Amino acid sequence: MTQTLSAEERIRLKKQWTDQAVKQAQEGLWDEAVQTNKNILNIFSTEPDAYNRLGKAYSELGQYQNALDAYSQTLKYSSDNGIARKNVDRLTLLIEQEGPVSARAKERIDPRIFVAEKGKTAITELVNLAPSTTLAKLSVGDLIQLTINGHTLQARNSAEELIGQVEPRLANRIIEFSEGGNRYTAGIQAVENGHVRIIIQESYQHPSMFGKVSFPSAQGTGDTIRAYIKDSMLRLDRDDEDDFSNEDEYYDSGDDGEDTSDTDFDNSLDSEE
Repeated sequence: MTQTLSAEERIRLKKQWTDQAVKQAQEGLWDEAVQTNKNILNIFSTEPDAYNRLGKAYSELGQYQNALDAYSQTLKYSSDNGIARKNVDRLTLLIEQEGPVSARAKERIDPRIFVAEKGKTAITELVNLAPSTTLAKLSVGDLIQLTINGHTLQARNSAEELIGQVEPRLANRIIEFSEGGNRYTAGIQAVENGHVRIIIQESYQHPSMFGKVSFPSAQGTGDTIRAYIKDSMLRLDRDDEDDFSNEDEYYDSGDDGEDTSDTDFDNSLDSEE
């Protein structure tokens, strides 16, 4: 069938399926995204971008070996592809730790949190990070649980594994405001080069906290946020190809040719609404 397609038809199909794969990723339709990217590869069998997207879809489904195979194919045709290289390293570590196939139920964050709202959003880099085997499980958009443990504010993944802590100054403020009745939501904004950056947003302000700003401009948002919208999906600014986030593989290259008691922030307050 593909042999009867003209070059123009092949390019049109590639663009159509690429747009469809991006939309499916946005909606979390990873099974469908697998098939869509396979459709592209049936015609463009050496297309690195499609292999990267396929790897991402398999990774989100918890099919680590299939994801590793897809990213490895990217490196076969594009040996200097930074996205694939990072994911091959990450998945190799995961497979060694958990085996080739591991079902996982991840909670994803509402992408609207990446749009900063002055005084209600802060971006911070976690400190006292967990081992690389735990960090390897993280990807951009993962929902993070913030829990109070004594005077520290811990960040945990969906499996309730500790991934790090919010730096003390910001942690103290969030703890104080949380004890006053506020609620906060957090998610992964970037995971790269041994660093984890999260975005924290005030999701509910208690009436007793009216007029109090969670995050003064000196502490976050405003000029510090680097979130942009492309094709209705949020991504980090692509300053350097080697610093792409895990979500960036869903963008085509543009080439149309070929132990004290913890308090959970989401559950610590009775419903006042």
